[in-house]
Amino acid sequence: MELLLPDSVKTVLMGLIATAIVLGWLAPRFPQVAWLQVFRLPRRHMSPEEQERRRRAGNRHAAVEIMLGGLILPLLYIGSKVMMFDEPTAFGITLVALGSLACFGTGIWLLVRNW
Repeated sequence: MELLLPDSVKTVLMGLIATAIVLGWLAPRFPQVAWLQVFRLPRRHMSPEEQERRRRAGNRHAAVEIMLGGLILPLLYIGSKVMMFDEPTAFGITLVALGSLACFGTGIWLLVRNW
């Protein structure tokens, strides 16, 4: 990366990026300052129905992620045991199975609740 940009240019670019972030953060907090509003990000106003629809879609997405976590949990346990040349224990398998079932149960409950 040293060949592309010298350190002085990297420093100036980082300063400009930090300044833009700070100005974008300050713009909504000081709406009375006109020149600062140039840095304000556009905001989409949603109706309450659309907000509710998006909230439910987000909850369904989170439920699917929790269920995927329940799928990955046993794979991680077995994979870590194999990588460490260790034998999986009955207690560990039971604990992982209970955690996986808990993730699946929580995910299904969230899906049913938010459908």
